Amino acid sequence: MYVDPKDYAAAIKKVDGIEEKVEFTFAEIQQTEGKRLGREVGILYGFLFGALIYIAYSIFIQLGLI
Repeated sequence: MYVDPKDYAAAIKKVDGIEEKVEFTFAEIQQTEGKRLGREVGILYGFLFGALIYIAYSIFIQLGLI
């Protein structure tokens, strides 16, 4: 089967354009998910550090150091 080189080049160009759009969209989705995950991890770390500070403060109060 014979394909005209001009038609083949045009088809490859269209496929490359579609592939570029798909990669860009996928990258945007991944960036959004990364931001969401980073926010959730930050909230968790904040809660844990707050709890540790509270516990340490409570221990110092009971020992009479503060």
